[in-house]
Amino acid sequence: MPRWTLLAATLCLTGSAILLWQRSQPGPAAHPAPAPVEVTSVQTDVVPAGIVVTESSPAVPPPGDQRAPGDRLLGDYADPAHPPANDLTLLGRAISSFLLIDKQAADRPLSANEEWSAALRGKRPGTEPWLSDPSPLFDSRKRLIDRWQTPLIFHALGGKQWEIRSAGPDRKPWTSDDLIEKTAG
Repeated sequence: MPRWTLLAATLCLTGSAILLWQRSQPGPAAHPAPAPVEVTSVQTDVVPAGIVVTESSPAVPPPGDQRAPGDRLLGDYADPAHPPANDLTLLGRAISSFLLIDKQAADRPLSANEEWSAALRGKRPGTEPWLSDPSPLFDSRKRLIDRWQTPLIFHALGGKQWEIRSAGPDRKPWTSDDLIEKTAG
């Protein structure tokens, strides 16, 4: 973030905090209003003319955060406080995000659980880790699993679309309690 933008934001927040504090004081204003702060110089050559600067979430995790990007997206995976269908929605979004970023993976057909697992862990040529190996999404064989510890079933639908299927609480695929999410890359 350019220094002048940070300075302007700080000044704005400081002024707002002082006004809120003054309004919270009992009786008439006992303190004079703060004198306006004058900015004497603004560095304008930080961003070349014609360039629009926007803020976004950093692609690099904060220092000390060893999680992969997909780990943060899947933080509520298998959380008992959320319905089971939420797990597949989260995984579908994580896969879509992975495919947007990792163009080489998007060009290769992936259909088996093991292929998705290897790609998401950065174990296929040209892929970067999207999920950490010690993720709760993997079983001991590094297959992607549902909250009932059953391997997920991936089915390519064509046109860069996939179906993700959980066998559900009965742990038997292709029964009425299966959970299904369709995702596109």
